[in-house]
Amino acid sequence: MITKKVFKAAFISSLPVLMGYSVMGMGAGILLAAKTDLNFLWAMFAAFITESAAIQYMQPDLINNVRTIPQIVIITILLNLRYAMYGLSLIERFRRLKLPRRLYMILTLSDETYALQIENKCPEGENSDDYCLAISALDHFYWIFGCTVGAILGDLIKFNTMGIEFAMTALFIVILTDQCLEKANRIPSIIGAGATIFCRIAFGTDYMLIIAIALILTSFILLRPRFDTTYKHTLAMKGGAK
Repeated sequence: MITKKVFKAAFISSLPVLMGYSVMGMGAGILLAAKTDLNFLWAMFAAFITESAAIQYMQPDLINNVRTIPQIVIITILLNLRYAMYGLSLIERFRRLKLPRRLYMILTLSDETYALQIENKCPEGENSDDYCLAISALDHFYWIFGCTVGAILGDLIKFNTMGIEFAMTALFIVILTDQCLEKANRIPSIIGAGATIFCRIAFGTDYMLIIAIALILTSFILLRPRFDTTYKHTLAMKGGAK
């Protein structure tokens, strides 16, 4: 049972996510309404079952380009494979939860939700599992709210949506720029950019995304020992600097 104290703590912790998800969700909803014939109910449903900004920003193009089901499944899995990595670190927590709660927290696991759950600012003396459930539910609601409002606005107000889809790209560019400040992250970034450009030139727009993601993941797996060594060296240098 989520107490008032737990809910308040979770709400305060999730305020930055509220700001981000509301705006990003509105962008996804506007694009869905502007580029397809689907109404806000579809946007609400999609946001409920898919708390993934990357997929929902791609959604209109996936629909309009009539991608096959296998293509959509592969793209979705590859883009969201990182969530499986997050889940590995939460296995012990998930195991002790009852099945309905466990399934819901798996469904709503996202980058921001994972970060807040790992940070775990549960009030002293309260149940941390309840706190994490409240974080999941609040972040999920923020995303559904943003997508739904965006779709409604997209239906009611007709305007040029050119550039809205770049919001997701801009977000990742900002994240990438911040990551590249660390020397250990530069080689993975170069691999990602190089693989993407190569696949765009070699395979065109239809298949470049799937092949690029597969190529990047394969490269990271093969080069993982080197990445681990570089990362440990970076940590040692920081420790020495202190």
